[in-house]
Amino acid sequence: MTLPYHILDVFTSTPFLGNPLAIVSIPPKTTLTTPQKQRIAKEFNLSETVFVHDIEDSSTSPERRFDIFTPHAELPFAGHPTIGTAVHLHEQGVKTLIAKAGRIDIEETAGGALRAAVPHDVRLHQKRLPSPQPNPTADTLQREIAEAENGAPLFSIVNGMAFALVELPSLEHLSAVRLGNASELSTELLDEGWRGGWATRRYYYVLLDNEEPNGSSKTAHRLRARMLKVTPAMEDPATGSAACALTSYLSLHKLQASALTFEITQGVEMGRESKILIDTRVGVETEGARSLQLLHLGGMAVEVARGAIAVPV
Repeated sequence: MTLPYHILDVFTSTPFLGNPLAIVSIPPKTTLTTPQKQRIAKEFNLSETVFVHDIEDSSTSPERRFDIFTPHAELPFAGHPTIGTAVHLHEQGVKTLIAKAGRIDIEETAGGALRAAVPHDVRLHQKRLPSPQPNPTADTLQREIAEAENGAPLFSIVNGMAFALVELPSLEHLSAVRLGNASELSTELLDEGWRGGWATRRYYYVLLDNEEPNGSSKTAHRLRARMLKVTPAMEDPATGSAACALTSYLSLHKLQASALTFEITQGVEMGRESKILIDTRVGVETEGARSLQLLHLGGMAVEVARGAIAVPV
């Protein structure tokens, strides 16, 4: 048996930029086991592969269930699979995706992108990133990057997806970050009960500028970012979940506006420029703490390939 698949480049409208995503369609009354999905994801060997559960009559429901796999594990949520799947199913009238993390409502934006209301359960962990081991042969830029890592916050967008948010002082420092220089992120740094799933990622960013759009109550911020994973050593051209974590942290703990919008450019250093759009809305609790009320992740995607893949026995 074979299953149809499509490959999209996500967070871009230009083929061969952005982050590639494989979308495999599972026909009605067809069942794939978790090991079979995992083997297919490993065969594609992209950062993520999704499996969409089709229904008999696509006109009867605006919802689809989908599963997200890396080559090594299943994820409860990931950003670029959500946007890519939303774009792929948009012409079928799909307005809600159901992931392991929950329901994700989809809507169009004025600029032509789609955006997803992201399920979130945010947490700023008590511990911070410790100072890395000194490297006596490191140049000035590498020493300054190491200094920036010391005390960086650890933040979860949902339980099972935690990121170290390392702010760098310049684009020169951002370009100088090297794969293999960062140590593995110990899950013992995370709060008890939050130590499962993905906690090995480092997210480096530079806050470029902000502006008050004319006639808008929102404050817009532009950022440049990179996302590097230690094991296996890799760089991701666009990471929606990390972008959601970063902008949620900034909205709650660094910025003051109640409604904010972000444009994150990622993947420049690896030749796959991506544009990630985020909107947040923040409320204030009775005790004065800020709380995340709304988180929207947006972007575009373009199809670059399609075909059929065999189902492993």
